[in-house]
Amino acid sequence: MSSSNDADEDTEGLTGVHKELHDKYCAFLKGKGKSATLQTRRSCLHQWMVHCQEQGVNPKTAEESDVREFVDQNLHKADTMVASLLSTVSVFYIWAYNRDYCETNPAENVSLDDTDYNHIDPQTSQKVKVLQQRGDTDDAVVAIPPEDVQKIFEHPGSPAIRNELVMRLLYQTGVRSVELANIRLADIDFGKREIRITSAKANAGDENYIRYVYYHENLDFLMREWVEKQRQSYAPAADSDYLFLTQQKPKMRPSYISRIVKEQAKEAGVNEPITEDANGNTRWLVTAHTLRHSMASHSANGTHPADPNGDGIPVHMLAKVLGHRKLDTTMKYVSTDWDQIGKVFRERGPR
Repeated sequence: MSSSNDADEDTEGLTGVHKELHDKYCAFLKGKGKSATLQTRRSCLHQWMVHCQEQGVNPKTAEESDVREFVDQNLHKADTMVASLLSTVSVFYIWAYNRDYCETNPAENVSLDDTDYNHIDPQTSQKVKVLQQRGDTDDAVVAIPPEDVQKIFEHPGSPAIRNELVMRLLYQTGVRSVELANIRLADIDFGKREIRITSAKANAGDENYIRYVYYHENLDFLMREWVEKQRQSYAPAADSDYLFLTQQKPKMRPSYISRIVKEQAKEAGVNEPITEDANGNTRWLVTAHTLRHSMASHSANGTHPADPNGDGIPVHMLAKVLGHRKLDTTMKYVSTDWDQIGKVFRERGPR
């Protein structure tokens, strides 16, 4: 049972309308008698209200962009926590809307497809199950064929140079969208085609906290055109250190990046709805994280056109580039093709 001291701690730092709505919703939850749910919802709602208060956002008039920013800022946390945060905000606004505290639900159209919610996401697992039932995959991850990846690149939308560079870098480097958003110009060695990445999923001091990823020379033109020319025409460019930005923001959000991929995959005819999340939002086959999965799968199995011999990239090297601490995580991308395994061992095994 929660004490009054617990309630004081839950609302610490909140004032005005932020404290008012927080307390009313928590009282509603307490009346339903679900103690475990109450503790989780309290904590998550407090984080949302603190975010709103710090950003000067009235929670009664919060917009979809405010919810997306809140989710993006928490992507460094455990995936289960990201899910709880978004779920709490969503159900809070259903409650608030039904009681006329707000006129809209700003979380209604926010989906975890627009984030880097990774492979332990139960909805991603559901995607895999649906595809397996349809006979479209035997794998444990959602990856798309190399030819479908190329089709997406051929439909970059507008602005074409920026969007194509975003999508090609996601695929060639295998970075998460939050990591792509965090790339600063100073992180890029254009001569070596090397980018320094600060991991979105590791802690400072971890072996994989800092890693390096690499892009192909076929991106040189896009890089030059974007960095030296088109980027400069964006209003925030003079004050932005980041590689990617928008006309309104000095740093492109991870959810913005994922929406670019999702929408252009639709335009290319390779995206499709797979399932729905708990809030009724459509889960799509292709998102930014799908490009990461696809890069890992194609690299591990040598199934992309740049690897005509099908040798693949050694798993221990791929793990380093992807930022995996354990090889087991990387091994899930490796297909069990015994014919290929036998061929390799007959040709290159010990004598």
